[in-house]
Amino acid sequence: MRIGRTLSCLVWLALASAAPACHPKAVEAPYAVGQAPSSEALLAAASPRISALQVSSAKVRINRSPAANLMFLAQRPARFSGQVQIAGRELVSLAFHEQGYALRNVAADGLPAGFYAGPPADCAIRRLIGVPFSTTELIDLVLGGSPRIAGPVEVVEQRWDRRTGHEVIRLRTPSAEQELRFAWVSGAWWVAGSTLWTKNGKGELTRLWSLLHADLRPVASTVLPESTRISRPDGRKDQKVSISYRSQIPNPDLGDANATAEPEDEGWEDEDTAASDDGDGDTAAPGPAAPAKIPAQFILDGAGLDPRGDLCRR
Repeated sequence: MRIGRTLSCLVWLALASAAPACHPKAVEAPYAVGQAPSSEALLAAASPRISALQVSSAKVRINRSPAANLMFLAQRPARFSGQVQIAGRELVSLAFHEQGYALRNVAADGLPAGFYAGPPADCAIRRLIGVPFSTTELIDLVLGGSPRIAGPVEVVEQRWDRRTGHEVIRLRTPSAEQELRFAWVSGAWWVAGSTLWTKNGKGELTRLWSLLHADLRPVASTVLPESTRISRPDGRKDQKVSISYRSQIPNPDLGDANATAEPEDEGWEDEDTAASDDGDGDTAAPGPAAPAKIPAQFILDGAGLDPRGDLCRR
């Protein structure tokens, strides 16, 4: 008994003596005193520096649920197509673009199985991950940037966080505040995290969400996180989404993703058009621009699923 107690004490002492070494060392700023980056430069760095990203292999975990496989293709400003699988079996797929959205729910909890589709809307994103991101904000996030509060902002604080090694900037509008964090990687500033709060009439702040881009490292010609974590308050606990990337291809070849539908040539002209060509009439006003051609990569169909209509009108 005494031997056991002695061993326990030795183990405790060893752990206690090692405890200080577990504390992270302070990280010094990558600039001299008085040479901090300007707030304008940091805010510019909050936007993604790539136009598209293909992720063919990633792991996604929502709260403590088992990790699932995630693959997606994202293109600025608002095109996305992704699927979540377990053991190669589709659970849910989501695609959206400037003309609408589609969602295939095969086996995800919390929503009847079926095919949902409708005009452009953000509700499908909220139903899937529970965070009030718009389509453009989600694209900015997965491309390595961060959503930004809208409108003119006041910079109320800027500092170097020696514990995390981040340059931190705090923004304020009449209705919200946002903290943006930046890491110095490969000779430039990159978004490392962000938190958004809303403000009520008394000036009290309520956190809406937080995100962290962890382990930033060079990928091809850009810098991307090894993992992204998103959290939002839900009562006394946080709802959390964690994505760990295994394969990231910046600016993949998307073929005709930027093509625009050409007006059809009917092969004939009416009298008014002929008169205009001869200079005897007014020049016809140009018609509306043809809608963008949506590439097949961003289109889902409802094969094998019951049609459920527009999720955002339920």
